[in-house]
Amino acid sequence: MNFFGRKSLSLTEAILAALAYSDLFSYPLTSEEVWFWLPKKATQKTVVDQLRLLVDQGRISYQAPFYFLNQAEIITSRRKKEVVSKQKMLQAKKISRQLARFSWVGLVAISGNLAMRAAESDDDIDFLIIAPIGHLYRARLISVLVTEAWGLRRRPNQQLAPDKVCLNLFLEADNLLLPPFRRDFYTAHEALQLLPISGNNDFYQKFLFDNGWLADYLPQAYQGRFTGFEKTDLLTKNSLDKNAFEEISRFGQLVYRKLRCRCQNNLDRQLFFHPQDQRKIILERFEKNWQKLTS
Repeated sequence: MNFFGRKSLSLTEAILAALAYSDLFSYPLTSEEVWFWLPKKATQKTVVDQLRLLVDQGRISYQAPFYFLNQAEIITSRRKKEVVSKQKMLQAKKISRQLARFSWVGLVAISGNLAMRAAESDDDIDFLIIAPIGHLYRARLISVLVTEAWGLRRRPNQQLAPDKVCLNLFLEADNLLLPPFRRDFYTAHEALQLLPISGNNDFYQKFLFDNGWLADYLPQAYQGRFTGFEKTDLLTKNSLDKNAFEEISRFGQLVYRKLRCRCQNNLDRQLFFHPQDQRKIILERFEKNWQKLTS
């Protein structure tokens, strides 16, 4: 049976799934990371014991402190990516602090490879932005203007944009539940890898609360990330009434979207802008690797 058709996984299958997924990104895991990203509830001790058994059986490899499937070179790859990510992170924090100064922007979080400190030199910097209620289109407008002014915005149709900012997802604080067609293993990883760096972290906590389905895919990661939140004014009361500038911003961007047609199944208050959406590709590659490991 394929991975996505299974209702439950054995501990061995869950460990192989965690390593198979990380292997797609040439990213070996420590024992703690295997446990954290395990698609099954388990204790750290049972995971460590099972990892040792799988190494003894020759089903996985170990080179302190990392576990991986078979290619030790990915350890060097991870080390290099960590160095690259450190430099990109400095720029990401600098830009995010500027964006978070505007009241229209509630939270700026890093997504994608950089969030895992696994960025390569050619990678851009992916941002997810959560806006207070009634501020979504103004948040996107100011984000585009600021990154354009700094010459750092990744433009449409750019194949490679190293160190450019990709404003790939905007959400509004009272509409954070992702649509059913996006609720899968890939999205669960992306959501729980998010790294809030500027603004009010309560927005991220509410995002996790609203998307409780994430725990079905990655229970330890969800428990580790979700710490609760205060229902502040930013989350519950902000600008519920119509705002003329917001409506103008919304109208202008809707017209632009129709002309450029590069949004992906957007809802009115959830804006997805992925120049190269890897979701389907990653899930297909993962399923193929899973079949090899478990057949």
